[in-house]
Amino acid sequence: MKKLNVKAKNEIIQILTAVMIALALTLIVLFLTSDEPMYAFVKLITAPLTRMRYFGNVLELMVPLAFAGLSASLLFRSGLFNMGGEGIFYISGIVTTGLATRYMGNSFFHSMAVILAASVFGGLIACISGFFKAKYDANELVTSLMLNTILFGIGFYILKTKLKDMSVTGVASAEFTDTAKLTVIVPKTGITTGFFLLILATAVIWFIYKQTRLGYMIKMTGINKDFAKYSGMSFFVLTMSVHFMSGFIAGMGSSVHLLSMYDRFTWSALPGYGFDGCLVAMLGKNHPIGVFAAAFGLSYLRTGSDIMARGVDVPVEMVAIVETVLVLLITADFMVKYLNRKKAMAGGRVNG
Repeated sequence: MKKLNVKAKNEIIQILTAVMIALALTLIVLFLTSDEPMYAFVKLITAPLTRMRYFGNVLELMVPLAFAGLSASLLFRSGLFNMGGEGIFYISGIVTTGLATRYMGNSFFHSMAVILAASVFGGLIACISGFFKAKYDANELVTSLMLNTILFGIGFYILKTKLKDMSVTGVASAEFTDTAKLTVIVPKTGITTGFFLLILATAVIWFIYKQTRLGYMIKMTGINKDFAKYSGMSFFVLTMSVHFMSGFIAGMGSSVHLLSMYDRFTWSALPGYGFDGCLVAMLGKNHPIGVFAAAFGLSYLRTGSDIMARGVDVPVEMVAIVETVLVLLITADFMVKYLNRKKAMAGGRVNG
């Protein structure tokens, strides 16, 4: 237990150090590009706290990021580098739209039925790349990226031919019914009951990791796939289970986001949350609580950057500097650990 606590503290220190380095570089860039660098930097850091509406924006953006991060963390934790969350977010949004534009009873039943359907569909779609990985050892990164393109093409075709509202300009669906939308819990914001679903999903994933055999299997497979096999764990069953869970969470995130923030489906391109989820998962060290915190931090940073850009001579894209540095630092740490583990495993086989 003591070793685990030390490891957790070290990981927290690493993340905080990466954040401080990224912010320091941002400040340097502001001094080089802005006439009011300190004012812009303070605005970036403090603006989301100045109004309830701004802080509401943080939580609104946090919800899809956290769902996407939880989805990616399940795969990363089991040693699978799958980036299929992007396509699942889109196609689950199509499923959400197909059901949310039709009347299906009272508000609670309708919204929960829509979210459940989108979640299950997302889980089943994720099992496609999972099957090829488990059955044929196909590279999950390649298959998931290809699947993203395929799912977008299918989803956009359905949107244009089956769901499009002909009375509006552009490609958009009919409006969601009032019974399908989630209930707002903070007035004058987009914070809905979907936030409670995020907390529930985070708690469930934490419980699986800490208290179940499946969580132990996921951890051990991520450390050493061969060890997991020799311990009697079915790699096929585990891979399919993890992919279904990951897709389920991604589908839920897509549906919750749409029913909270949109009146109709308007995505004419992939939304980007799947790729953002990978960043959130890495920042959170593939731990559900860490993912929750990382999603909050990233959404806070993006909201602060957006507010800052309205009042100073700095473009909103400034936040990309922080995100890029964070990606480089976290990815470098991940690669060093991965290579050290591979070296240790190779040394163990030679000694054996």
